Amino acid sequence: MFSVVIATQDVVGARMAGPGIRAWNLARELRKHFPTSVVAELEGGPDPLVLQRGSRAAREAMHDAAVLIAQPARGFHRRRRGQRVVFDLFDPILLELREMYGGHPSLRQRIHFAAEQWRLKRALGDGDLLFCAAPAQRELYDVPPERLIEVPFGVDLEEIAPAEERQDVVVWGGGTWEWLDPRTAVDAVVRLNHEGVSCRLLFLGRARPNRALVDRRREDRIDQLLAGGHAFLMANDDWVPYAERLSWLRRAKIAMMLHRSTPEARYSIRTRLFDAIVTATPVIATEEGFAAELVARERLGIVVPPSDVSAVAGAIRRLLQDDAFHGQCVSNLERIRPRFAWPVVARPLVEAVSRWQRQS
Repeated sequence: MFSVVIATQDVVGARMAGPGIRAWNLARELRKHFPTSVVAELEGGPDPLVLQRGSRAAREAMHDAAVLIAQPARGFHRRRRGQRVVFDLFDPILLELREMYGGHPSLRQRIHFAAEQWRLKRALGDGDLLFCAAPAQRELYDVPPERLIEVPFGVDLEEIAPAEERQDVVVWGGGTWEWLDPRTAVDAVVRLNHEGVSCRLLFLGRARPNRALVDRRREDRIDQLLAGGHAFLMANDDWVPYAERLSWLRRAKIAMMLHRSTPEARYSIRTRLFDAIVTATPVIATEEGFAAELVARERLGIVVPPSDVSAVAGAIRRLLQDDAFHGQCVSNLERIRPRFAWPVVARPLVEAVSRWQRQS
């Protein structure tokens, strides 16, 4: 039987971050055409699409699959002759690690970086097919263009629901990684409130869904950001359940995604942008990278210079107070949604796997 397995090191289930969301949704699209399952850390109740990583069922599924799909990861390789292996390169992990480890990494960090370099090099050489998420990401990988397709992140059109009464809330949807810039968001909201512009900043969650990957320093970073005790700075204790994440954005006026000026910025896609597209929540994004380019080109919100508190405060003020401009951003977000529907963005991957099925 011709079957497909998507493997991820991340959690799939009630709470998910970008890699888990992407694996689960791509598997849903592939399953419309081929028997498909996800091998992952399963969080919450059972899911007919997901096999617990390390279980006998998962090992058998990976051995028997005609096509294996994953990010470059430890322990992922062909299980038998004739299998096709596909690598998803949407996450520029080497650029993230450079920011995470800084200019003076420890020995353990240097070993980790070298291991990820080796995994990426092996994937580029061994993969029968590679896919990335944005045109700029092609620059990162020295491979023939026919081996690299684009599969952007997507949105589930079934999740569209009417916006609730929007409050003067700015939502920070993702984490507080070293390459991001939550401090500028906090400083801008504090400044506005001191100037008499009432608004609140909400961090959707302080803890990663994959507890095995929790770094206490990042959870402490949110505590440091909220240390002023301002009632208009808020953070949920846990990562918001996947099924509930959009309800927060539907009640908010602004989605915020800011980053520092680093090499990571150019090649990022900012997966939380797509939650803003589903809920038609206008976006403030730092210039450079897929998210900022899309926001500027399609007029989905406001693009700001890196680490510019005044520019961010001005952008928040305009989106809160200029109803006509806010409404136009909402309309533009609604207009582009169909372009990023999962069946649309997954089509190049489905077509590639279909060709292999016909050849088998």
